[in-house]
Amino acid sequence: MADPHTPVDDPDAERTQVLDTQAVRDQWAPPPTPVQAPPYAYTPAPAYAPAPQPDLARVDHRGSLAWDLEVARRNNRPSTDVGLLLLRLFSLPLVLRGVHHVATYPQLVDSLRGHALLGQAPEVIGTLVVAGELVLPVLLAVGLATRLAGAAQAVVGATLLVAGIGAGPLLDPATGALAGEVPLLYAALGLALLFTGPGRISLDRALTSAGQERRVEKRVARRLGE
Repeated sequence: MADPHTPVDDPDAERTQVLDTQAVRDQWAPPPTPVQAPPYAYTPAPAYAPAPQPDLARVDHRGSLAWDLEVARRNNRPSTDVGLLLLRLFSLPLVLRGVHHVATYPQLVDSLRGHALLGQAPEVIGTLVVAGELVLPVLLAVGLATRLAGAAQAVVGATLLVAGIGAGPLLDPATGALAGEVPLLYAALGLALLFTGPGRISLDRALTSAGQERRVEKRVARRLGE
């Protein structure tokens, strides 16, 4: 008779003898310690750092539109036009010399006749000098045909300078200055206006502004390749 306690004959014996060791460990193991999160630490945001600006002193702006506009603005200050206006007005006292030469025209012609260089046509030269002294300063003062009037006044001043030097000593014995100092100044004034022009406070500017705008437009279009 078989032993009823034999594990081989009992179908559940093997199941009861095999122990689930993992289940036992899980049953008797201490409960896991919960992981605590670290306390929240406030970290300030980094300060805003603006983007570094380029060093404008090292950037070459030549040839840019802003550069050209700034140069044009500095070269066309209103004070420059006021200075040119004053320079033109300083020619007006030459009219008084012309009035005096009209009253003493025969003496003027006689002084020119005795000059080695100007004595070839004293009447013509005397008439041109007197007309220039009366008309040219007025044209310069109002700024009409300024460059042409400036060139003509330079010629008139040079003529008076040559006539004065030829009629007497080079230096004025009373002052020690150049004998033809005043005509020289008028000649230099006219020569300067020949190169500078009248400025914006003038009739030339008012009469030729439309033409200047057209010339500027053509130059800009040519520069841009249009």
